[in-house]
Amino acid sequence: MKSTSNSGILDIIEYQKEQIKDLQNTKDEQFKQLSNMQNLLDQQQRQALQDKKVLEEYKSEINELKALKMPQEYMKDGSSIRGEAQEEIERQKAQLKLSEEERNKAKEKDPVKTESKKWWQLWK
Repeated sequence: MKSTSNSGILDIIEYQKEQIKDLQNTKDEQFKQLSNMQNLLDQQQRQALQDKKVLEEYKSEINELKALKMPQEYMKDGSSIRGEAQEEIERQKAQLKLSEEERNKAKEKDPVKTESKKWWQLWK
């Protein structure tokens, strides 16, 4: 009876060893799957951050375009940006007018001879 009980015990031990190997294989497979899932989550996070940056860039570009293409009735409300821009335009117009007047006065005082000189006449 001992030989049958020994062989039965050996069979049980052998069966348990196979179960241990199967569990180790299952554990390895699950670890690989977990690692793959972690990589996918990391990739998804990076893409979400990139999407957020791109969205912010688009929003700022849209706001800039809206500011450039703002209808005239909105610009007449006396906003500080429009006011500053209008002041700058007026200042530059005044400077241009002054410089034109100065040029005209200088022309009146010292008329420039407008004889045409050709380059081959310089060699004479």
